Amino acid sequence: MKTTAKLMAGAWMLLAVLASCDKNSNYPKEYVGFEKRSIEYAFSPEKNTEEFDVKIIAADKSEKDREVTVEGVTTPGKKPVFSIDNKKVVIPAKKKSAKVRVKIYPERIGKQTTLRLVCTPKDKKAQNTQLLVKLKPKGKR
Repeated sequence: MKTTAKLMAGAWMLLAVLASCDKNSNYPKEYVGFEKRSIEYAFSPEKNTEEFDVKIIAADKSEKDREVTVEGVTTPGKKPVFSIDNKKVVIPAKKKSAKVRVKIYPERIGKQTTLRLVCTPKDKKAQNTQLLVKLKPKGKR
């Protein structure tokens, strides 16, 4: 009888844990930050500037707008190879994502460069996230 009760209690505990899991998200409930940890972007070396979008997501929809600040980390003493025109990004109410536009300057980029972006949510509960962008010229492997 004790064994059956222990098995039933374990089964109920397992069901409770499985029921509480969100099958659609691998992020904590309060997560606001970059969709990925790293991405690759191939640029055309002959262009003066290029732009690409980076997605910022929230784990759950909210009834109010959520604001984040996106900053780039650059090497002191070197000309920056990228810029972010609008560093304040708002995820609108009842939405789960927004995009930030990053502008790169191919003439300043060597053979290969890695950019580091930091997303800082205005909400103190959420943590900062980082994104590494690996830049490489098109046509080279």
